[in-house]
Amino acid sequence: MKQRKTVQEHAVSPVVGVMLMLVVTIIIAAVVSAFAGGLSSGTQKAPQASIEVKILSEAGNTMGGTNEYLMTFSQQSGEPISTKDLNIITYYKNKAGKIYKNTQTPTSTPTDLYGYGSTTRVPYISDARLGYSGNNPSKDFGNYSWKVGDVLSTGSSAGTADILAINSTATPHTILDSDFGPGSIVEVKILHVPSGQYIYDREVTVQ
Repeated sequence: MKQRKTVQEHAVSPVVGVMLMLVVTIIIAAVVSAFAGGLSSGTQKAPQASIEVKILSEAGNTMGGTNEYLMTFSQQSGEPISTKDLNIITYYKNKAGKIYKNTQTPTSTPTDLYGYGSTTRVPYISDARLGYSGNNPSKDFGNYSWKVGDVLSTGSSAGTADILAINSTATPHTILDSDFGPGSIVEVKILHVPSGQYIYDREVTVQ
């Protein structure tokens, strides 16, 4: 009889060990899940938006003339985006392999678009109701909310030169690189800084 009791105790011990391991595993999984959930809830989500970016070698302006090398950003659908939360990153390599890279932020140096002395941070919001660029700081990049239907613009070749970092030191700035023209490819990324995610990341061909 004593021998049978010993055999039963030895048989039960592994079962108890397995049960303890399962309990510990479940507790660890629950703790990790709760921790991960806390991290995700504290991370801001990137806004959802459909965005179109164009670089036009010639574009009509509102005064019946044309602007050379105008760069525009259009939001076609999605939710309002505060431009104070955005960085615009551009990358261009010319035929000789020289690389131009720039990050446009809400604190970047404003541009004198037409040589009149008034400056605006590009891309500004193209809305005639807000007056001319340079006269209303609320049009400057970083100072407005970007909504569906809004078009952001570099305003002139000077603004495009600055946002692509291919600018000269002349006033107004001109496009310094002679290779830049129709067919040139610029990589454009729009970073939503709070979430660390790109809401736009494509190659744009100069038209």
